[in-house]
Amino acid sequence: MRITDETHDRLVTLAGATGRRMYAIVDEAVAAYEINAFWESFNAGYERLADDAEQWAEIQAERTGEAPTLAGDLAEE
Repeated sequence: MRITDETHDRLVTLAGATGRRMYAIVDEAVAAYEINAFWESFNAGYERLADDAEQWAEIQAERTGEAPTLAGDLAEE
């Protein structure tokens, strides 16, 4: 894997500041990027649903139907 000199320098600085190995920092950065990409995709899907009035109404109706069950579960804890 090739990285820029600037990124390498940043990794060296982070490793020195945290006492962690550079590969561990890269592993965490990739995992964070992956999580971010998932949520961006998830949110984009909801935005597409919200743009479709019929589908959005179905989602809202489903949530309304689930609300009493969810409230009951929370009240019992």
